[in-house]
Amino acid sequence: MGLAAKFSGWLLLIVSAAAMGQAAPPGRPSEPQADDPAMTLRVNTRVVAVSAVVKSRDGKPKTGLTRDDFVLKQDGKEVPIRYFSQGSELPLTIAVMVDVSASQRTFIGDETLASDIFFQTVLGRPQDRAMLVQIDANVKLLHGLTDQPSALHLGLMGLGSNPSTSGATLLQDAIFYVSKNFLAKEQGRKAILLLTDGGDNGSRSSLQQAIEQAQRADVQVYSILYSEAASSSARQGPGAVPWNNGLDILQKLSEATGGHVFRVTPGFGLHAIYSQIAEDLRLQYALGYTPPPDVQPNQYHRLELRAKDKGLIVEARKGFFGKP
Repeated sequence: MGLAAKFSGWLLLIVSAAAMGQAAPPGRPSEPQADDPAMTLRVNTRVVAVSAVVKSRDGKPKTGLTRDDFVLKQDGKEVPIRYFSQGSELPLTIAVMVDVSASQRTFIGDETLASDIFFQTVLGRPQDRAMLVQIDANVKLLHGLTDQPSALHLGLMGLGSNPSTSGATLLQDAIFYVSKNFLAKEQGRKAILLLTDGGDNGSRSSLQQAIEQAQRADVQVYSILYSEAASSSARQGPGAVPWNNGLDILQKLSEATGGHVFRVTPGFGLHAIYSQIAEDLRLQYALGYTPPPDVQPNQYHRLELRAKDKGLIVEARKGFFGKP
């Protein structure tokens, strides 16, 4: 927890015992057998793993593809795809992170109900786990990783409790911290679901640093823009940012990490967005390759994954850092 000590003056991580009781340490998923082909990506530590969602131009998911349907490039050069499976065969780890700063508090009731249903939908196997974090001037852990929707239900009861009055929103710090200290150590598919208007006020981590840490942890960021200002050019209040600037921040986060940006609108509510994300996670493809031996530790490399069928759209992370 060296990072936590380093950030101790400005980043507060609190386990909400009042909301969820004294939680036991989350259980670990069972270790796969080495001969399980779906788990090959977990065995070889040099493998660069890429999770991808493939859709047609009209937004419908495309299933039934094989490795021969894809082209993968590192730094502009094609590399052979050595490992391939349907992503749903791999463990899934999700961090639902909710912005509860002043501009977002009117949405907490809807977010609580929709998140409760989402946890019940995606957590159907012991190897799949989720955690719940709220963000304002502090980064508050409402419940650590668990495979129990009922435990997360109790955590949701504390969403928005003891809000900060400082006006700060440590959005970028939260992504950096959760990616590094919780998700980086996990195996399989990993995703952050970020509910926010995209405004950051007070973070010490830059947007690029947050993106880099998510990429290092192989985390996809699914951003959900939830704001009353979505139909206007700006919102008011401490740390206010124009709505389109908040959207730009979320697009950069999600596109760089292979996620997607959703906007809550009267015709496309949070329940529908959660259902779409759950389907994307269920229908992901997991690909992997062994990088050339000259890849240097901590050096950034561009990734490009596309389908040979030009009518298909592939969402996947844009790069990786060589392992130290």
